[in-house]
Amino acid sequence: MSAKLKALLATGRVSNLPTVWCNCLVAVLIIFHSSETGYQELVRQPWSLLLTQLAIFLVFISSFFYVGGCFMGDYYDKEFDAKHKPERPIPSGVLSANIVIGIGFPLMLIACLGGVIIPHILIDKVSLNHLLFPVLLLFLTIQNYSRYHKKSLFIGLPLIGLCRFSLIIFAASSTAAFMIIDTGTGVLTRYHSGSYFILPIIIYAAAVCIYTIAFASVARTESSDSPITWRNLLRYTMLALPLTVLFTNQSLQIETITVLVIYALWLSYAFSFLSKNKGNYVSKCLAGFCLLDACFLAQFGWIWVVICLILFLLALALQKIAPAT
Repeated sequence: MSAKLKALLATGRVSNLPTVWCNCLVAVLIIFHSSETGYQELVRQPWSLLLTQLAIFLVFISSFFYVGGCFMGDYYDKEFDAKHKPERPIPSGVLSANIVIGIGFPLMLIACLGGVIIPHILIDKVSLNHLLFPVLLLFLTIQNYSRYHKKSLFIGLPLIGLCRFSLIIFAASSTAAFMIIDTGTGVLTRYHSGSYFILPIIIYAAAVCIYTIAFASVARTESSDSPITWRNLLRYTMLALPLTVLFTNQSLQIETITVLVIYALWLSYAFSFLSKNKGNYVSKCLAGFCLLDACFLAQFGWIWVVICLILFLLALALQKIAPAT
């Protein structure tokens, strides 16, 4: 692999894309199964062209948002990296700043336009107003995080959490937009406007937001040798987050218990690196998004747990090709 290609993959943080897709998957299934949306019948329908379109749409648009945001972030960080991380692609000269912004900005633009226009084209009855708010929310949080996250701890940490929060809101709204059903028969024939800003989505998005802020508080100190004095707060907060699934699912099935144990074991393993290698800790927490997601999807059956575990392993495998941070 050439140095330039390796730098491009690292700048785009492509190893984290499976976690982005997994976040979107949880949002889709929560919308499908919630009694508040009226789509429960869809889970009994055979896989259709419409659902294939939804899956492809979310994979590509969410990837463009994520990779584009990472490129934009490295572009805005070039002065900071020149002082503190000279090995990064821009200060080391492997990639020019113009190339980085020349990739990042078009990807963000494609994601924004595609996120609004594509569902409107595919589904002629979906309103642009339904799509505009979540796309703008995601774009603005990514853009502001990329530009300002190095300015202040109190700006950067909330914004990185809001980026993942906004991603979930975007995926939920897109799912609601793609759902064309006859309310009488449940057959995929026409648009039925359902809400996506529902309590289970808010609970899940909040859990992902807090999880992100927790490990990002360590990532911000990677370039220094300062100890992590808030270790216990981190540990207890991150271990407790999957339990928020109980607010959306009152019973604990064997699937959920199994995944909770796997998640706890992985987080304990990640914390073993906190003192000696902050980068390893952060990388393992990033892959751990998929295990947190599995805790929320376990209530819908083993198949979704398996898919989350596959995405988790894929994220770990990709970290061998491109670093997660």
